[in-house]
Amino acid sequence: MFVMLTLRVPFSPVGAVVLTAFASLTACAESRATALDAPAATRVRLSPRDTLLTVGASTQFTVAASDSNGQPVASGALEWASRDPAVVRVRADGVAEALSIGMTWVVVQRGSLRDSVLVTVAPPAPVADLTIDVNTALRAPISRFIYGMNLTGDTGGPYAGAFPWYGATPPAVVPFDRFGGNRFSAYNWENNFSHAGVDYLHQNDEFLSESRTPAAAVTQRVAAARARGAATLVTVPMLGWVAADGAGPMDTIDVTRPTRLATRFRRNVARKPTALSDQPSLTDDAVYQDEFVRHLVRAFPGAVTDAQRPIMFSLDNEPDSWHATHKAILGDSLDDPKRPRIQTYEGFLATTVAFASAIKREAPEAVVFGPAFATWAGVMTIGRYPYPDPQHGSRPFVEFYLERLAEASRSYGSRLVDVLDLHWYPATGTTGGEVTNDYAPQDEAMVRARLQAPRSLWDPTFDEQSWVSGVTNGPIRLLPRLREMIARYNPGTKIAFTEYYFGRSGDISGGLVQADLLGIFGRDSVFAANLWPQAGVWAQPWQGDGRQAWAYAFGAFRSYLDYDGAGARFGDTSVRTSVSNTVDASAYGSLDAAGNVVLVVINKRNQPVTAAVRVSHTAALQTASTWVVKDRQPDPRPGASATLAGNTVTLTLDPWSITTVRLSP
Repeated sequence: MFVMLTLRVPFSPVGAVVLTAFASLTACAESRATALDAPAATRVRLSPRDTLLTVGASTQFTVAASDSNGQPVASGALEWASRDPAVVRVRADGVAEALSIGMTWVVVQRGSLRDSVLVTVAPPAPVADLTIDVNTALRAPISRFIYGMNLTGDTGGPYAGAFPWYGATPPAVVPFDRFGGNRFSAYNWENNFSHAGVDYLHQNDEFLSESRTPAAAVTQRVAAARARGAATLVTVPMLGWVAADGAGPMDTIDVTRPTRLATRFRRNVARKPTALSDQPSLTDDAVYQDEFVRHLVRAFPGAVTDAQRPIMFSLDNEPDSWHATHKAILGDSLDDPKRPRIQTYEGFLATTVAFASAIKREAPEAVVFGPAFATWAGVMTIGRYPYPDPQHGSRPFVEFYLERLAEASRSYGSRLVDVLDLHWYPATGTTGGEVTNDYAPQDEAMVRARLQAPRSLWDPTFDEQSWVSGVTNGPIRLLPRLREMIARYNPGTKIAFTEYYFGRSGDISGGLVQADLLGIFGRDSVFAANLWPQAGVWAQPWQGDGRQAWAYAFGAFRSYLDYDGAGARFGDTSVRTSVSNTVDASAYGSLDAAGNVVLVVINKRNQPVTAAVRVSHTAALQTASTWVVKDRQPDPRPGASATLAGNTVTLTLDPWSITTVRLSP
């Protein structure tokens, strides 16, 4: 115990000594009190411990000081250091900044006390160039008929193995075949002769089949398609005449037209006025299409209502071009090109109703497609431009067609035409040609135009700068435009594109655009679509090798229909999928029967792209697998592993690539 005494003494040297002693004793007491209040630190400890950073990242280190009893004490003044400041720099406040890839120790010192932690610096975390959001709660069915092609079966006859595939074999998994084209407008099902029209010398021949068995050209193909599980779209001719023989070329002079029609053709009639026969008459002067439909219905019982592989019917092919493609039959009046024999609105509608009702009478549940127009000029004017319709002027033809078919269907008692069918060959391109021209220069501008062309199907912001967008006064937005017409004039009508081609199926650009189209068709609820075999097989570098000329388009189909080579396919249920950059990328999402989220992601840039895919799904995703089509790799092959964290997937997309991604719960 310390007792302070107060001494009253006069000032003297002796007094000064006493006061000095007193002050010394007081200071000693204060020192002892401080030592008791703040025990000495015997250890310092850094947090966090061994640390992983990426280049550019930073972290705050903290220090805990403790005494010999393990009790915390104030840390006091600290000194910070990095053994390799080029890898990690440490500030005076303990913040460590990662500067370059490597490993180093961060050290803290308090007097004679020291601690250190190992810091590893990794490459920078990938920054997503593209964000893809998938919401599996927003769903719509995908029609299996969007994955179709034209003329997938062997043509048989003298041209077997050549046209249209020239050695290529379409993927067996294609689930929908269309037998159509100019040949079928004058196909005579009774003897299998057909007329080439402008495609080749305006000749009648045996191109479709050398058999004289009624409908053999069609039944052989239908049987082959059904054997592999595919549906078929059969063309029913509506043009007024069909081929009577296979005797070769003919002239197209108007003065000889009556004789030509009487000797080289037979009348094409919707309904037979007498009882239908199992064997058509070869001696009367007409061919009846209701008898043709009946023949197919009897040849394939139950096929019309088969959900997976039905027989469906198309009302002819490209009637807006008949006056140009079939001059031997129609021709120009007095050979004057200013007087073409073009359908009128009323005349074509009456023909449509006659043949559609003939089909429905023999196959009431059959799905009927029409009008299969060739161009946007057909959609707007039935190909009459610049000649206005004598009764309806410049009214858009398809509006008239839909409205009047709705009226005719009500009168008939059921829908006559189920599917609004158009052919779509984009008019966009460069000064060197349109994107569909495989022989045009395939420079950077052409590739860019091709890769953007599918946006005209849906994008309200995209103007392809073609004659078509000139007519539509800007963005074509084809699918929304057609749906608006349907909603107003004939609700419930489906949409199909039974011919389309966007060019260079043997190049990666053609593969990318094909994958983009299939994704659009599924996302936007198109009912059916069929790729037309228009590849320029003699273009460089293919030189007649169809296997090369079709390689990437076929690879795009496999990316949806057989991406792993073992039958795995894109799901039948579309889920809402959006991308942050619709110019350079596309993404389409689905759910398959096993509950997997299956995506197709298309990188339209010729450089790698990092994509972050954020999936809103009812189940946590556990695994991610990828298959890739890319330049010099036309078929899907396993790709690099995707990084899955929670329900976010990070992908590195190869340059110019199609990546199928399967995310499994």
